[in-house]
Amino acid sequence: MKYTIIIDGGLGRVITAIPALEKFVIKNPDTNIIVYGWAGIIMGNKFLSDKIFDNNTKGIYCKIKDTKILKPEPYFNSDYLNGKISLIQAWNQEINGSNELLDVPKIHLKNEEIRKFSSFRQTYHRKIIAFQPFGSTANIQEKAVLDNTLRSLDVNTTKSIVSAIKKQGYGLWLITDKNIPFLEGSDFIQAWPVNDREMAAMMYQCDYFIGIDSSGQHIARALNKPGTVIMGGTNTINTTYPDYFNILNDRPDKVYMPYRVAEFDWWLSETINNDIMTFDDKKIKQICSDILKHIKKTCK
Repeated sequence: MKYTIIIDGGLGRVITAIPALEKFVIKNPDTNIIVYGWAGIIMGNKFLSDKIFDNNTKGIYCKIKDTKILKPEPYFNSDYLNGKISLIQAWNQEINGSNELLDVPKIHLKNEEIRKFSSFRQTYHRKIIAFQPFGSTANIQEKAVLDNTLRSLDVNTTKSIVSAIKKQGYGLWLITDKNIPFLEGSDFIQAWPVNDREMAAMMYQCDYFIGIDSSGQHIARALNKPGTVIMGGTNTINTTYPDYFNILNDRPDKVYMPYRVAEFDWWLSETINNDIMTFDDKKIKQICSDILKHIKKTCK
């Protein structure tokens, strides 16, 4: 049997699908995998590289039209919806029908890609911190950050973390593809590489990750970088790595947000969780303190 597996969604979803895809193609080597825009992050994987295609690849229709097409959706998995398993395990259930615990995904970089950003290590004789304060859905305004998925940090928290990191003398790399009017570009080494592989190559050169539930944390975990993830509306077990990262703001009182599955209930949960990423000065100070303590603990 020839198969085609279609993986859609953002970069984080694609990265977390890697272990389940590896397991599937080992058993079913005659498999195509179509990814919408993030095929590059899987290149270099010895099991998957020759099976990955972007959906805009010329001639892909003829390649897949006589195959059995599978489109797994981890967000519709019942164990996932009940907050019992991670995206990695949900992909495994949906793709392989297996409850086996899979290892975290790995990203494979060429020496050439790693060397491209090695100058940062030579220029900055200090710790380099990767910082991703906003999710892809964030609407950045002059004095506010709006994000209906309730993942992104607000203005005050973002500015306070930047200030706290700089006071320690660390270099700071801002991961964003957006114009941020309330931040100074001079505070950062660089902002957002041009593609997913450059993002991974830059993360390779960093010592620590600070961020929210977005693609950066998955790249950091795949490269075994320590970090802090500040949780918002999404579920911690579902979306991050609580056995590895320093998890902050994991509030037990938040309502589960059934993204993609139940639109009205998602809207309602968004309304109930509305203030989950809004912190007062005392809380912001505590967040900054917890981050700095963890950096000193893990970055000897």
